[in-house]
Amino acid sequence: MTSGTTATDTLQVLLSSVQSDLDQVEAWLEKHLMDGPVELAPLLQHVARFRGKRLRAAYVLMIANACGGVRPAHIEVAGIVEMIHAATLIHDDMLDEAVQRRQLDCVHVEWGPHTAVLLGDWVYSQAFLASTSMEDQECSRVLAEATSRVCAGEMFQNLTRRDFELSEADYFSQVDGKTAALFEAGGQLAAYYANAPKDQQHAAARHGLLSGRAFQVVDDLLDLEGDEDKVGKSLGTDWARGKMTLPVIRLRDTLDAGSRQQLRQSFASDSVREELTTGPHAAQLQQAVAACRTEIEDMLEQAAQQLNALPERDIADDLGKLTRFLGQRKR
Repeated sequence: MTSGTTATDTLQVLLSSVQSDLDQVEAWLEKHLMDGPVELAPLLQHVARFRGKRLRAAYVLMIANACGGVRPAHIEVAGIVEMIHAATLIHDDMLDEAVQRRQLDCVHVEWGPHTAVLLGDWVYSQAFLASTSMEDQECSRVLAEATSRVCAGEMFQNLTRRDFELSEADYFSQVDGKTAALFEAGGQLAAYYANAPKDQQHAAARHGLLSGRAFQVVDDLLDLEGDEDKVGKSLGTDWARGKMTLPVIRLRDTLDAGSRQQLRQSFASDSVREELTTGPHAAQLQQAVAACRTEIEDMLEQAAQQLNALPERDIADDLGKLTRFLGQRKR
């Protein structure tokens, strides 16, 4: 970014090539998400206010353009992916006992956990109902598999809460499910509905997987170091709820036996993140964070290499710039 240019300005420039298509996705979502039973109107209006950057939708659209152009099916795929993502957020906020998202009360805070579970389920069902009306069942098949992986990843993560010895391999297994699977599916479907050959579909899917991994590691860093006012959601929930994330795994593995035991005790005690970021291991944590940032750059470089297989090079290069930008985000 140049001096005086905000992250929002930069993102708008990077998304400008698909902005008109994103507007179509927004209209599609208005029809399929907001046109629910009148009894759900207050809930759906609240969820609509969580509207983020629509990054998953933009990703689908940019891959489509890089493979030859956006078609009507891509608008549907992008909308369905965003609906599935919205459902996961409703459930995740409850599981993480988060209080706010985009500086609004989470659904379970406003209406209780039972309503949050059922609303998330309803949004999932609407997404898959929409997928059944497409020209073929590829979207339903791929997103059903991806959603299964998302749920499995979340369950795996919850089953390993308080597991101080969680391995890096198990951490990435969770990430590939709960976060990267949806990016991977979006890339694959974007190329598929552009009638791209199998090798391009595979490259687009691989790009999504690697980008999704990097996206989650950035989230892990923000949960430790982010400013809640800037990020717009509850932070520190990973450490407080006993979730081992990559920076903490990196920190753990650099400590001697005594310091490691001290960290284990802190991890098990429902402590706040400030005890980690300003406590006796603060300097080592900063080194672990720096190592994670290097790893994010490596993931995004590997992701960018996958884009070489796509035919529209200028658009693929723009997508590469977007994914690298997201790897540096502060919110």
